Amino acid sequence: MPEEMKTEVGVLQLSFANRFQAYGIYQTTEADVVGRERDLVQLFSLAFVKILFLLGENKQAPMLLQYVQAAMGDTVTPKGLFRPTILGQGQILLETLPEKTETTAVIKLVQTEEARMVELVLPLGEEGHFYPATAIFFLQYLIRTLGDSSLFFLMLVLGGVMEYLEKIGKTNDIQALSAAPVYGFSTAMRYIEGERKRHEALLRPSEHASDN
Repeated sequence: MPEEMKTEVGVLQLSFANRFQAYGIYQTTEADVVGRERDLVQLFSLAFVKILFLLGENKQAPMLLQYVQAAMGDTVTPKGLFRPTILGQGQILLETLPEKTETTAVIKLVQTEEARMVELVLPLGEEGHFYPATAIFFLQYLIRTLGDSSLFFLMLVLGGVMEYLEKIGKTNDIQALSAAPVYGFSTAMRYIEGERKRHEALLRPSEHASDN
């Protein structure tokens, strides 16, 4: 059978200076800012679910879920959208590429003929540390760099992913690798559409009033 055609959409690279310090950079040919940030949201949702799957029965999986849920609560609050530091004590997201890199995580968003998928190259050994650390540093990178609307959209998508993993599938279910991110995006889009309709409904009475 011929090999399926694949196109690289974008690549996020985390260069770990050591276990607790990493530098993140995203590379893509996408010039549109909104499109670029939506790709990053999709890449994180796919990578997050895959990392949970790879952790398997490891106790780090539920701990990572709780960690990300806490980060979501610190980002979207009753007082508005914030950009919290979610890294643990001693962890630093570096501003520049370290002179020496101990290990590297590479997270690729790939377009196939059927759909988009993630390809991960994660550090070998200490999976219980570097797998969750990759997800957490990636999320911190997004909290720091995404525009406000894209950051809020990411939180909506992750809310849907969490709902899927709580009510429908499990982190070690292979179907969740694609189903959870899809559910997350559809949940986010339903919320946005609902808010749009609600906003339009609120505007209508004032529009009629101005006509009289």
